[in-house]
Amino acid sequence: MDQFRGWKRYPRIIEGALARAGYADAEFAVRRGEVRGTAEARWAWSGGAAELTAEEWPDGLELVWNSSAGWAYQERDGDKLVALPVPVLAAPAAITALLPALMDGRRDQLPASEDRWEHAAILARWAESAAVLGDDKYDAAYQRAEEEAATFDRWQTELGDVLPVTAPLPAGAAAHGSSDAGGLDPAERARRAHVDVILLWALKARDDRSHSPDPEVFGALCDFFTRAVVFPGLMDPDDGQRHTSDPSRALAHLLIQHLEQYGMDLDDLPELVAPDTSVAPVGDALAECVAQALRSSRWFSDAASNSGQVVFHTVFGAHGTLQVADEAGGDGV
Repeated sequence: MDQFRGWKRYPRIIEGALARAGYADAEFAVRRGEVRGTAEARWAWSGGAAELTAEEWPDGLELVWNSSAGWAYQERDGDKLVALPVPVLAAPAAITALLPALMDGRRDQLPASEDRWEHAAILARWAESAAVLGDDKYDAAYQRAEEEAATFDRWQTELGDVLPVTAPLPAGAAAHGSSDAGGLDPAERARRAHVDVILLWALKARDDRSHSPDPEVFGALCDFFTRAVVFPGLMDPDDGQRHTSDPSRALAHLLIQHLEQYGMDLDDLPELVAPDTSVAPVGDALAECVAQALRSSRWFSDAASNSGQVVFHTVFGAHGTLQVADEAGGDGV
């Protein structure tokens, strides 16, 4: 597998962070590194750029990242790179934090950081698995890591294509302790992180059992999870389409696997069976009919009727009460 395809995603994340931090005028390029399997990115500011101190950088400045060597800087078109005090896959905030001092020429005051990009570990695992493709070490574990990383990368692409970012913070907000947190609303960032965790743990929780649910039912579950959890509020409820995404499929499989632990199928729903009488059940009779139906379903651990009400407990620990209307010829429940 081509490692460059995975590595180049990181500098593009950094490019977005630099643009949001006010450094959008740099020349940016990503290319394959000289060492096989590596990638390199460069941000170049020409001499005379407003951000640079002319006395320190008369010919301009280059910020350089290499997937093997990490972060460094040099004079533009120079040949002597100087390492920066950050990890190879440093957090975007760690890079933007050192740029003011670097551009002013305060080389001995560059803020060091150990903070890594939040998805650094999975990108590193992806690169490791890709590096041994075709080698005798490329076993099932590497294939699994590769699949997980590819799925996660596809999910991040889906996020970028569908979800909007917020407008920049008003002037002075950062001085009061606020942060645009990568250009996203804090609540949206938290929600994305939550869905990321769902996806990653869903992938790790898979076992060797294969699930073959009814395609129509599985499609409905994916559509629900996509609308309600993955992209809440962004899908038109009347668009007449079935939506899906990697996290929604993972959630659907987890739900099916969880139900299988209770010996339940998705079509194992209670049926309301009327008593053997020509008179339609009302009141207490209907309540008992409903209670019997719930007790016969493995989705409920207990159900009982009492004075026109049905008290029930589900196998998941939830409980509630149904009020049954006592009106002949009415709607019933």
